[in-house]
Amino acid sequence: MKKLITVMAVVVGLFVLTGCDDAEVASHNLSKDADNFKILRKVTFINTVTDEVLYTVEGNFAIVADTEDNQLEITAKTGEDEFQKHFLGLSPTTVYIVEQLEWTEASKYRFKITLKPSALIPDVEVR
Repeated sequence: MKKLITVMAVVVGLFVLTGCDDAEVASHNLSKDADNFKILRKVTFINTVTDEVLYTVEGNFAIVADTEDNQLEITAKTGEDEFQKHFLGLSPTTVYIVEQLEWTEASKYRFKITLKPSALIPDVEVR
C-alpha cells in the first residue's frame, strides 16, 4: 500500500512539474533545500523610518511568514539533532531581507523527493 502511495505521489509530482519552466524547478529545489536546513541564509530586519538594522539571523534555517499573527517564524538547525525556533514580529515600519549566503547547485532537470525516516519508521519507546 505504501509503495502505491509513493508511486502515485511521484507521478503527480512529475505532472505538476512538467508545465514548469527551468527557473521554477530550480527555485522549487532551492526552497526545498532551505526547508531541509541545507542552505546558509541571513535575514536582516530594517526599520524603514530610521534605516536602522534591528536584528539579523544567520545560519541554516527554514522561514514561514505567518500573516495571521503578523510575524516571521524561523526554525534553525543548531546541531545534529538540535533546533531553535524564533518569532520575529512584523510592523508597518519594518522590512526584512532574506539572503542566500552561499552558491548552491540547483539542477533544472533534477526532480527530487525527500523522505524523512521518521515518517516511515514509527517512534518506538523501549522500556
